[in-house]
Amino acid sequence: MLLVGTDLIEIKRIAESMRNPRFCKRILGKTEYEQLAERGFPAQSVAASFCAKEAFAKAIGMGLGGFCLGEAELLRAPGGRPELCLSGKAAELGAGIRFSVSVTHTDSTAAATVVGWGQEPCGVGQENCEGKKILLSMLKPRRPESNKGDYGRLLCACGSEGMAGAAAMSTLSALRCGAGIVETALPKSIYPVVAALAPEAVFTLLEVSSENGLTRHGEESLRAALSRASACLVGCGLGKSPYARTTVSLLLREAGVPLVLDADGINLVSEHIDELKTAHAPLILTPHPGEMARLLKTTVREVQRARANCALSFARRFGVVLVLKGAGTLVASPEGRLYRNTTGNPGMAKGGSGDVLAGMIASFAAQGVAPFDAAAGAVYLHGLAGDRCAQLLSQSAMLPTDLIRELPVLFSELGR
Repeated sequence: MLLVGTDLIEIKRIAESMRNPRFCKRILGKTEYEQLAERGFPAQSVAASFCAKEAFAKAIGMGLGGFCLGEAELLRAPGGRPELCLSGKAAELGAGIRFSVSVTHTDSTAAATVVGWGQEPCGVGQENCEGKKILLSMLKPRRPESNKGDYGRLLCACGSEGMAGAAAMSTLSALRCGAGIVETALPKSIYPVVAALAPEAVFTLLEVSSENGLTRHGEESLRAALSRASACLVGCGLGKSPYARTTVSLLLREAGVPLVLDADGINLVSEHIDELKTAHAPLILTPHPGEMARLLKTTVREVQRARANCALSFARRFGVVLVLKGAGTLVASPEGRLYRNTTGNPGMAKGGSGDVLAGMIASFAAQGVAPFDAAAGAVYLHGLAGDRCAQLLSQSAMLPTDLIRELPVLFSELGR
C-alpha cells in the first residue's frame, strides 16, 4: 500500500507565529528542537518541519489533532538527509509503514512530501477515515459552464441587536463553503453591521414591531425569502424575543427544504419540544451539551455520561439529524447511523465556533448534500480548520473567524 501526503505553507506565516517564544516548543519534538536551536531556528526550517508534520498527517488520513506535533519530528541524519522520526501516538498511527520525507523551500514558501509504503496503518481504521471520505464525496469539481444558481440558495435567519456577529459568522462560513447565494434575513437595525462584514451576501430586512415581534410585512418578507431557498438556517444569535419565537415557529411550520436549527433556535424549541413534529422538511439540530440537556430535560452531566445514546435516541424519536457538539462531536441519523468526529481541539471552545459550523452545514445542505453527510462532512472540515488554527495561532489565541479564513486553504489542498 502506498500513502502520500504533501503540504505547502508561507514562511511568513510561520515567522509571525514564531514571535511567540512558545511556538517552537509547542510544535517541535525534543531532538528536533535541539537541532534547530543549534542553527538559530531559521524560519524556513521551522516551516519545513511544520509542513512535514502536516504531510505525515495527510498521508495517514488524519487531522493534526490526531497526534501531538512533537511526535512526528523532521530530523537531519549525519549526512544532512531529512528523516521522519515517529514516537507516541504518531508511531502507533504509522505502525507497519516505512516513511520517507523530502522538504524544500524558496524565499517565500516551504514544502514537504511524505511517502509511506507497507500495510494499512493500524491506527487509522474506518472510523478515523469516515469524515474525510464523506467530505471528499461531497466536494465535486465545479462544471465550467455552471453558474451561481447551480450551487444552491441558503436562507440564514440569524442575528438580533447585540448579536450581529453571529449572523455575520454564519453567513461568511456558508459563503466560504460554496453556496451560490446566501440570503440573510435579519432585523433592519443590524443590517449595516452584517452587510459591512459580509458584502457578498444578499439581505432581506425584516420589520420588527415596537413590541419586538415580527410584523405582518416582516412575515411576508420572510416567507418570500423562504420560497427562494434550497436550505435554511435559523437560530444563530437570534435571541429569545417574540420576534425570534415567531421566526422559528414560522420556519419550522412552513419550510419545505432542509432546515438547520442552531443556538437560540434550539433553546426556543426546547420550551415546546413537540413543535419539532410540525416540521415537514428534513431537520438538522446542532446542540452543545447544555442545549442537549434542555432538549432532553436533563442535566449536562447525564448528557456527557451517555453522549452516543442521547444523540441516537433523540434523532430516532424526532426523525432529525442530531449534531451533539463537544470533544468528539457526534452526528446521529434517525436510522441509527452514528459518526464520531476525530478532528478539532479545545481552542475551538469559544463563542462563535458554533455559528461558523452551522453556516457550513447549511451551506452544504443548500448545495444538495444529504443532511447526514452535510453535517458529518462539515464537522470534520470545521475541526480540520480548528487544528490548523491551533498550530499557527495557538489554542488560546485562535478565534472563530480564523476558522473561516482557513477554509480556502483547506479547500485548495483538497483540490476544490
